[in-house]
Amino acid sequence: MVSHGFKAILAGAALTCSLLVQAQGFPGKPVRVIVPFPPGGPNDVITRVVAEGMRESLGQSVIIENRAGAAGTIGSDAGAKAAADGYTLTLGSTSTHSLPTLLGQKIPYDPKRSFAPVGMIGMSPTVLAVSNKMPVKDIKEFISYARQNPGRLSYASSGVGSLAHLAGESFKLETNTFIVHIPYRGTGQAMSDLVGGQIDMMFDAVVTARTQADAGKIKILATGGLARVNGLNVPTLDEVGLQKFDASLWLGLFAPAGTPSDVLEKLNAALVKALKMPATQERLAKFGVTPAPGPQAELARYMQDVENYWRKIVVAKNIKIE
Repeated sequence: MVSHGFKAILAGAALTCSLLVQAQGFPGKPVRVIVPFPPGGPNDVITRVVAEGMRESLGQSVIIENRAGAAGTIGSDAGAKAAADGYTLTLGSTSTHSLPTLLGQKIPYDPKRSFAPVGMIGMSPTVLAVSNKMPVKDIKEFISYARQNPGRLSYASSGVGSLAHLAGESFKLETNTFIVHIPYRGTGQAMSDLVGGQIDMMFDAVVTARTQADAGKIKILATGGLARVNGLNVPTLDEVGLQKFDASLWLGLFAPAGTPSDVLEKLNAALVKALKMPATQERLAKFGVTPAPGPQAELARYMQDVENYWRKIVVAKNIKIE
């Protein structure tokens, strides 16, 4: 009679062999990427651009599945609970993988333990935009005006604990200004009110802010990243005295924890190759995204760096998501 312990050993060995066979033949079918945001938005389009490049390397279709809701946590949770075979990936970002833990947010997955990094996609800086009603022509004038009018100006964010919120509070701290925070449910109405002059300032993604600025509806005064954005003739906040100010959004791909290492290596190689394609780089540049092809470990390191960067603001301003 075969003991239960021996049966367990046999089952474990069979599973290990199965995973090894799957890894050697990976990918044998299309790969799915869960995007935890609505279709048509910048994150969705960026992921589709990258997926197209990865398809060439993998020799399989890379299908995008949008699972929006709860600020990205619904789709991220689905990705964390998927089979750890490399056929389901998840788009991760600052808002889904760096800020929740830092802000004490209750989410159904662990951003670090529930996932295995595949690799960075890239970084996209925010930009500081103001209403056309603001009587300033550049960032230095705006800082001076805000200091002269404490409590009389307002800035919008896509919600408490969002990147735009933390960027706004960091800006206030670094410039010694008092600007009232107005949280919105998403950036759409916030941008609408900035255009209408109901609010005075906001940090927003390059692609959406530049569209409104090109139409002459708002003014972009500075870049919130460490490097200037091509096509925008404005300085970085670091250049005007806010040393190492970096309110950039990062994007990366993740697999469920437990995914075989050689499968992860194949996925990383496909991602790196896609990001180095001139066509991919050209299309990502339109969204203000700087590709960051590199090994898996760089994504894990960058996640920690971002968390460390924002911790001082979260603590100083006692920001929490209830």
